[in-house]
Amino acid sequence: FGFQPPDNVKQALIDAIKNGQNYYSTSEGLLELREEIAKKENAKGLSITSDDILITNGVSEGLDMVISSIVEEGDEVLLPGPYYPPYASYVRLHGGIPVEFAVDLNDSTPDFDDIKSKITSKTVAICLISPNNPTGVVFNQNALQKLVDIANEHDLYIICDEIYDQIIFDDKFVGIGKVAGDSPIIILNGFSKVHLMSGWRIGYIAFNQSPQLEALREHLPKLARVRIATSLPVQHAALESLRGPQNYIRDFVSEMKKHRDLVVKRLNQMPGLSCSTPKGAFYAFPKIEDTRFGTDKEFVTNLLKSKGVLTVHGSGFGEQYGSGHFRLVYLANMEILDSAMNKIENFVSQ
Repeated sequence: FGFQPPDNVKQALIDAIKNGQNYYSTSEGLLELREEIAKKENAKGLSITSDDILITNGVSEGLDMVISSIVEEGDEVLLPGPYYPPYASYVRLHGGIPVEFAVDLNDSTPDFDDIKSKITSKTVAICLISPNNPTGVVFNQNALQKLVDIANEHDLYIICDEIYDQIIFDDKFVGIGKVAGDSPIIILNGFSKVHLMSGWRIGYIAFNQSPQLEALREHLPKLARVRIATSLPVQHAALESLRGPQNYIRDFVSEMKKHRDLVVKRLNQMPGLSCSTPKGAFYAFPKIEDTRFGTDKEFVTNLLKSKGVLTVHGSGFGEQYGSGHFRLVYLANMEILDSAMNKIENFVSQ
């Protein structure tokens, strides 16, 4: 889509290679990088040190490590519906059962009664993804506090994915660190989205200071040693992305807000479609109101075949709450987005 890491970050990667940083790092990750990440997370409300950070090969590896360590056969993990598919996939991979809970897409509020009704003796964790892929939902501080309270009441882990934490359009982002206390909260984050480094595969796990996480904090570094380390040159580049100028993030978010506004306005003017306003990330999740289009899979397939516009069927993000929607990524430039909106409008108007 044309968005690239800034030149100073690219140069940091090149310099690391030229300066001989081509060996294994420690399995936990480069100390300087972990220190810088701890500063970032503490600014969002946590109170942690570099010892509470584990560098991973992207957020996906971190998620796999965490899920494999807390889920046993038959355990249940609560996921916000709709959800990013790897969450359910990793839960199933390790013998668990993903359970979706409802989220109001219009006001970004979880259905707390629904969550409580779905907690059983087998539930081990609640996963939060804020801002959310595919919906753009962002949980506010009040919602986060209630979720933490529910988790504490039932002795559950909280896994919170904040990979889009700086891609926020209307309100200031509130991280779960603001309400963490000493709750067993595990934060997943990385450099793919905000820092435009998706192909570089680097993320991290951050452990809140909680007595309930001591066993996990001891176990996960051992698990990290099995896969040796994360790329050392890439870690140096990630360090530069945190220490260097941050104006490119502001510019990127400003551009994404324009894209969002265009897409939401156009979609809500189309017959048979409606779209809530995403508060973060770079996805829209329109609802297919008109049944004449068939299922969401049929809708996106026919749209692609007839108009050449690629979207993703909503049921791919969970049958229970994703069905009847489709996901649209609005990273493309305004000219392409406008053309795509024209084609979608033509398709639904036929």
